[in-house]
Amino acid sequence: MAFLFMAVLTFTGFLIFPNLANYMVLNVGLTEKQLPLIYLSGGLCTVFTMNWIGRWADLSGKPRVFTIMSLSSLVPILLLTNLPRVPLVVAIGVSTLLMICMSGRFVPAMAMMTASVEARYRGGFMSMNSSVQQLASGLAAFVSGHLLGQASGGQITHYPVIGAISVTCALLCIYLAKYLKSAQGSPGLVGALSVEG
Repeated sequence: MAFLFMAVLTFTGFLIFPNLANYMVLNVGLTEKQLPLIYLSGGLCTVFTMNWIGRWADLSGKPRVFTIMSLSSLVPILLLTNLPRVPLVVAIGVSTLLMICMSGRFVPAMAMMTASVEARYRGGFMSMNSSVQQLASGLAAFVSGHLLGQASGGQITHYPVIGAISVTCALLCIYLAKYLKSAQGSPGLVGALSVEG
């Protein structure tokens, strides 16, 4: 169940990110020279927000923070995959918000994942988990590549469909997270929420 959870978690993001640059140029109207600003802003912000989210998860509970960050990611997913031609600052704002929310899910998710296996098995578990992530990211890129098209004017088509699938996967992750139990038998998402709430 932990591997399935991580596969869906990775799949959610990699449906969108491999085609982000092309969409920003062909549909949103950014130039090639402006693209680095998207990744620079997102990278700088996540350096700080991932640390803050980690502290928040330690204080408020990892399942709760994971759920909040997953639900928060739905808005930027839908915004970005339906983004029309907008000013550069709007494009940077939406993409940065998406990167913050997507990376923010991974902080509590990885903590829940590592707690789901006994310490003596953790090395092999994490190696296998890395393979699962690579497989899920490749599958997501394959699926999105086959679903996306290109209009006569060069614009990417069906990106909103990719967004809808990503949103569905994000919600599925919340459902799967309740089945993650620590190696010591602590409650999963539903139990933890009821205890902490």
